Amino acid sequence: MRILIRGVAAATVDDSLGDLERTDILIDGALIAAIAPDISADVDEVIDGSGMIAMPGMVDTHRHTWQTALRGILADGNIPDYLRGIRLQMAPRYRPEDMYAGNYVGALDALNSGVTTLVDYCHNILDPDCAHAAVGGLRDAGIRALYAHGLTPILTNTWSQSRGGARDGGDPAALHTRAQLAREIRDAYFASDDQLLRFGIAPQELAIAPAADVAREFALARELGARITMHANQVMVRQLFEDVEVLHRERLLADDLLLVHCTFNTAHEWELLEGTGVTVSVCAETEMQMGMGYPAISETTRHTPGPSLGIDCVSGNSGDMLSHARLVLQASRYRADEPEYAQWRAPQVMAWSTRDALRWATINGARAAGVDHLVGSLTVGKRADIVLVDMSGVSQAGWNRQDPTGALISQGNAGCVHTVLVDGSIVKRNGRLAGVDDRAAVRLLEESHDHLYGQMHDHGGFIPQPPIDIPLYRERA
Repeated sequence: MRILIRGVAAATVDDSLGDLERTDILIDGALIAAIAPDISADVDEVIDGSGMIAMPGMVDTHRHTWQTALRGILADGNIPDYLRGIRLQMAPRYRPEDMYAGNYVGALDALNSGVTTLVDYCHNILDPDCAHAAVGGLRDAGIRALYAHGLTPILTNTWSQSRGGARDGGDPAALHTRAQLAREIRDAYFASDDQLLRFGIAPQELAIAPAADVAREFALARELGARITMHANQVMVRQLFEDVEVLHRERLLADDLLLVHCTFNTAHEWELLEGTGVTVSVCAETEMQMGMGYPAISETTRHTPGPSLGIDCVSGNSGDMLSHARLVLQASRYRADEPEYAQWRAPQVMAWSTRDALRWATINGARAAGVDHLVGSLTVGKRADIVLVDMSGVSQAGWNRQDPTGALISQGNAGCVHTVLVDGSIVKRNGRLAGVDDRAAVRLLEESHDHLYGQMHDHGGFIPQPPIDIPLYRERA
């Protein structure tokens, strides 16, 4: 297919192009073939871009997509609530069909909101069937994704009671059992890099596993050619874990590693990240809600290749990445102004721009996911992962046509996403997902939701009383 988007404003995130008040975009197969005014070409379809802004598909670098059927259950929850309610109570009750429904409909939600690339942190692998189902959900949704296969085994009375991927006869806590499943999943679905789905590994967290065990899991990931992503320094407890310090000591820091949160890094740990190529996903809504600290945009900008954004727990907040980027931008601006307030001075300089925020949600995320050579900007020769945001409605009319980036970040939201292309294929058209039975997808997720809530009520509610002991939080429980 050759598609021409005609007369659109564009926030390209390409330094050589910048923002364009009016342009055409020619798509030839999976690639962006040209970006220029008044393109003349034989095409199969013309999309009228008037009143719209074209932007790169957004990249969510951290989402527990499997939790989609539990949307909002943690709306007023903190980390101990999450561990007791999601990880200890609900996660072990998942069936393969629940993993499929969560990942399938969760990926459709991402596409519907203009997120074309997803880092799926899939740390609820109860058995091999759950792993196969999770990958199948992403595949069937048609999203570009890094599937991060979780290696968390049984960890009684801490963060998980999952069966860790073992079948009968194997020790689910043994690395060789988990490694066997990881190889099986990689070989079954990720034989080629020339596809939408890529393979990653999510090792155990250092708060719940010995450093030597985590190092062996890193070695497995690198043997398999997998990108690595893991939570780091997201809990404030008396015994600070200094995850980055441990990773440095074990010689594990490298440019194939995406850390998540890092809200409680020490100053020295930020220095240790410099020059390593390690990237960081900032998940502001979860971090500020759940007692995980302040989003580390400033520190990540100074000491790493740059921050990316993650929606994180859809069990707590929505998948609207444009609104999330705006929240992170304003929170970061406030943080930068705090020293002035402390001196009773009015801030005079704007520390962060909407252009920064758009980069967090696009090219920085693509770099963190290992696909910035393919996507993350509207650049000739890159893959055509493109989002058209409709700015013609009553809530957006009057937008600043000379500043498409500012208009997107300050005025846009997921409800404005009109058309979405992934690899040159239209997956959302005129505000509706294309080639998807919406009702069947919703019905599938609601069936999973009803089953999981039934299980929850049959087993004492979301957080059974008395609350289970979590050693990490014992002094605060």
